[in-house]
Amino acid sequence: LVLVAGCVRYVPAPLLPAAHAEAYRARRLSDPQLLGWVARWGPRPDPLRWTDRQLALAALGLRAELARARADWRAALAAERTAGARPAPGASLDVERAVSGSDGASPWVVSLAALMSVELGGKRGARRQRARAGAALAEAELRRVAWRIGADARAAALALADAELERDGAGREAEALAEVESLERARYQEAGLTAAELARTAAETQEARFRMSAAESQVLDARAVLAGATALPFAAVDRVQVDPDSAAGCERVGNPGDDSLAALALTHRAEIGRALAEYAVAEADLRAVIARQYPDLELGPGFIWDQGVHRWTLATALPNLLGLRHQAPVDEAAAGRAAAGARVAEAQDELLGEVARAIARCHGAAIEATAADSQLAAAARTAALARAAYDRGETARLDRVLAELGVLRAERTRRLLVARLATAGAALDATLGGSAGPEPGRWPDPRTDVMTEETPQ
Repeated sequence: LVLVAGCVRYVPAPLLPAAHAEAYRARRLSDPQLLGWVARWGPRPDPLRWTDRQLALAALGLRAELARARADWRAALAAERTAGARPAPGASLDVERAVSGSDGASPWVVSLAALMSVELGGKRGARRQRARAGAALAEAELRRVAWRIGADARAAALALADAELERDGAGREAEALAEVESLERARYQEAGLTAAELARTAAETQEARFRMSAAESQVLDARAVLAGATALPFAAVDRVQVDPDSAAGCERVGNPGDDSLAALALTHRAEIGRALAEYAVAEADLRAVIARQYPDLELGPGFIWDQGVHRWTLATALPNLLGLRHQAPVDEAAAGRAAAGARVAEAQDELLGEVARAIARCHGAAIEATAADSQLAAAARTAALARAAYDRGETARLDRVLAELGVLRAERTRRLLVARLATAGAALDATLGGSAGPEPGRWPDPRTDVMTEETPQ
């Protein structure tokens, strides 16, 4: 009865892949539950206008990869309880019957013994340390997955914004060149322009129209990438407009040699925590291998009723006595611990180099944006002079349109460089541990089930 009542019954849980695929196709950015989830961590988005950060939050709420990493972490937590369990006791029953030579005594011999194992050498402590290290590793992997999902979604959103800027700028430039070509054709008919100059302008117009078509293709590709990064169908993002988050981070960059940002990255990035957790696992593995060299003490106290004679017995055993001579597993585990320590240094080197590159990109984008401002100001002054001369009747309309075309090109360059600065800032923010990093009140805790209010244990 104890065995039957104490056992857990198996409950099947079959999967329905078709149901998940159907739910995926039904997802929309206008879903009230999704909008409410995003609003918990910032301003509530408009259904058709989202910032890159809001789209990253949506990705954290929808990507199945994060749910898988969270399930792995919970399984590791359950393994901690399993590792703390002591060897379960058992019992042994032996019944014999003598068929001859009993001399009138009872022919039955009954023995009942308990089976108990006492672990020596710190095996239970080593198991618990290994399980805790495994749980820490699973949590670090969960945070790394959340960071990567957020960073990928923000990068995809900013790439879509850049592609749309390129498409719009190419379209405006194509329209302006078409007007220039029309005016030059009129001058050509008046013999005020050569055929070569007219042909050159026509070629520029065709090239601008080709760039506009190529930019439209890039917009479609960027939308498809954004759909994949946020786990949404393409129809859900086919009209969404992306506004770069003004809080993206090149503003925090001081001088290129500033070490505070590197220290921040080493503190917040999940890769460092994961490398340290891997070292803790290797340390626990070495401890477990050493503990397994020590034999366990097996105890078997019992009672025997031997043909009417009562006896108490105590059996002891020390199995695995030759384990003390097994040095090879210890050497292997020690080598694994040394390799894990080297991976910690490797992760730090990679991260420090990544921070330096992100800071350099921010400085370069800021220099380009400043140069674009100067270029735009110069083009605006030239256009103002051309308009004034045209208003006074000193020049033809073509000169004014050409000057305005220069302003249009300068504005397009400036918009693209400002967008590049925003992209560099988002990349720096992700490099420093943002995009689902450990920032209370700004990003959700990845241990908590998204779209629910479940609290991490």
